[in-house]
Amino acid sequence: MDRTLQDIHDHINSLEIIDTHEHLPGTEAARPRPTDVLTEYLSHYFNRDLISAGLPEADFRRVIDHTQPLAERWALVEPYWEHARHTGYGLSLETTVQGLYGIERIDGSTIEPLNEAFQRSLEPGAYRRVLKDKCRIRVSLNNEEGEMDPEFFLRAYHVDDFILPRTWNDIRTVEQESGVLIRGFDDWLEAAEAVFERLPQMRVGCLKSALAYERPLRYDRVTRSEAEAGFNQGFAGLHLPDWGERPFAVPKAFQDYMMHFILRLAGKREYTFQFHTGLQEGNGNLIYHSDPTLLSNLFLEYPDVRFDLFHMSYPYEHALSALAKNFPNVYIDMCWGHIVSPAAAVNALVEWLDAVPANKISAFGGDYCFVDAVYGHQLLARENVARALAIKVEQGVFGVDRACRIGEMLFIDNPMAIFRLEGKL
Repeated sequence: MDRTLQDIHDHINSLEIIDTHEHLPGTEAARPRPTDVLTEYLSHYFNRDLISAGLPEADFRRVIDHTQPLAERWALVEPYWEHARHTGYGLSLETTVQGLYGIERIDGSTIEPLNEAFQRSLEPGAYRRVLKDKCRIRVSLNNEEGEMDPEFFLRAYHVDDFILPRTWNDIRTVEQESGVLIRGFDDWLEAAEAVFERLPQMRVGCLKSALAYERPLRYDRVTRSEAEAGFNQGFAGLHLPDWGERPFAVPKAFQDYMMHFILRLAGKREYTFQFHTGLQEGNGNLIYHSDPTLLSNLFLEYPDVRFDLFHMSYPYEHALSALAKNFPNVYIDMCWGHIVSPAAAVNALVEWLDAVPANKISAFGGDYCFVDAVYGHQLLARENVARALAIKVEQGVFGVDRACRIGEMLFIDNPMAIFRLEGKL
């Protein structure tokens, strides 16, 4: 590492940072147990690379079964682990075990001692040790339901049940949250407003939608009557027996209307809105559903709403650059991106610093469902940002001092401002 990169890297490593997105259990006590290192580490992300590399689905199910002998399960997964260990997901896990457990590499000779160290880490205090002591994260915006430990998290409130309810259980959940009995479309709108009134008491830091997994991100403007007719269609399944999960199916027109309605509520209450764009987690899906340019009409129609676009919009990071450059209310969020592709994260940031004002980019969101891997991800994020900033210094765009200052903006100042966090911490 040359001197320029080292100086920037050292400064960025010293920062206490803001984490814009997680999926962690809201309290340490809520961590799934019993478990072991393969079960937990393959619950998210790297499992997808293993399956992509050829690991049969049936073998994967055996590998994550913590009741079976660890050595036998490792033997099943090892060939595919070797194929995938140098992806961003693999690097994140290897970096994690190096920093948290002092184990250089995950392989057949280390899997048993790693699991022993992992089991010891399940003792109380893991969240503080990992998120505070090791990661130096001031706060994380956590997109999970249930109790949320205020020492570590603000809530990213998931609005998708208002936009795309799927079953009558979803309707009942909204009734419980809002205190409104749902018997028609007017009740549904009233329930949404009632829940929004309660968000400050729930320590909500922002709103979140992940509907790009299920439908295209284009939300057209439709009439209220179209939306009401669509909502009424959902009542067709009410007669089905209650021992099954009764569907509540709504058409696109209802979904589109509700997205516009929720955005009006977000604007009135000054909540930043996080949108999943780009790559969808899992094997498969339709990537073009998550093209961020499909949201352009919303950017135009709701200038009072801040849109935080997730995951670098990978592989649409160039389009994201144009959107953030063009729209004052569009912001870039690199959450997940550093482990999707470290090289893409560095290259995209180099481009964005040419095209986009530096106050519009947030550098890190771990986006993990288990706590250990947040450590490896934030280390990769700090390194990637340092590398991108060092490239700009080498190009003569700015000096080392300015690079360090921009690093502070990307990891701290920008997310603090974008999400209006100052009064919430």
